[in-house]
Amino acid sequence: MSYWQSLSVFIAVAEEGSFSGAAKKLAITQPTVSFHIDNLEKNFGCPLFLRTARGTTLTIYGQTLYHNTSKVNTLLEETHNQLKAMVAGAAGKIAFGASTIPAEYILPPVIARFLKDNPGVTVSLRTGDSQTVIDSFKNGDYAIAIVGAHPGDDFDVHTLWQDEVVLVAHPDTSSQLGESPDWPAIFSRQFVSRNPSSGTMRSVAAVLESHGIPGTSFRTVLHTGGNEALKAAILNKVGVGFVSKWSVKAELEAGCLKVINLPGVQIKRNFYAVCRQPLLPTGVERFWQYLLTSAVTSG
Repeated sequence: MSYWQSLSVFIAVAEEGSFSGAAKKLAITQPTVSFHIDNLEKNFGCPLFLRTARGTTLTIYGQTLYHNTSKVNTLLEETHNQLKAMVAGAAGKIAFGASTIPAEYILPPVIARFLKDNPGVTVSLRTGDSQTVIDSFKNGDYAIAIVGAHPGDDFDVHTLWQDEVVLVAHPDTSSQLGESPDWPAIFSRQFVSRNPSSGTMRSVAAVLESHGIPGTSFRTVLHTGGNEALKAAILNKVGVGFVSKWSVKAELEAGCLKVINLPGVQIKRNFYAVCRQPLLPTGVERFWQYLLTSAVTSG
């Protein structure tokens, strides 16, 4: 049998000290109270109450049952409150995926502002290159994905932020190339690159190919999985490399890196967001709407 309703009746009798008091508290009849207690006693095979003219008291068996069911009742009440908070959007976990540039350079202040306004919510951000994030999204690993390459026409896609991909070099290398290098001079340099599946390199390949510049023109000596490793290699003069302008703002301002002007080419792209409905719990929907209203443009 299901004990939940009978246990609620049992707890009421124990706390009220009588069957009539429990019936009044629960707004049921006294025979109904007796029915539930009788069923419990039959199922457990022991008396739960001592019935006297002055009311009822718990037996040793009843005391054990009350001690343990009170814990369950408290847990149920806490769970009820947690669910209400999740429905209200005041609690819950938000898991989403983002490609490297948004995850490392754009989203942290956005998430910080969201958490300040929603202190009961927990955010779990999973990162990877754009293709990895989209593949995980398709597999149902999370309900929201933010990537630097268009995820395809199968999704309801929203543009969040704009970006420019630039070719950067150590100042010594930049001075050797001059202010307006031609393509043969650029191709003569060693290149360091993110993996081809990254949104950055997919954008570079698409734009350059549209200008008749094949990817085989570059002499790539190092592939990296992340932007920090890529920047470190460029800073150590391993080669020049294409990076998101978001990722090198500090280095450009400090003069540690220099932008190499590309002859007749500018590489612009967007960061996109996709989601899978329904967005649950409510906090996930709230975060999604927050993302859509937080769009900014790169400086």
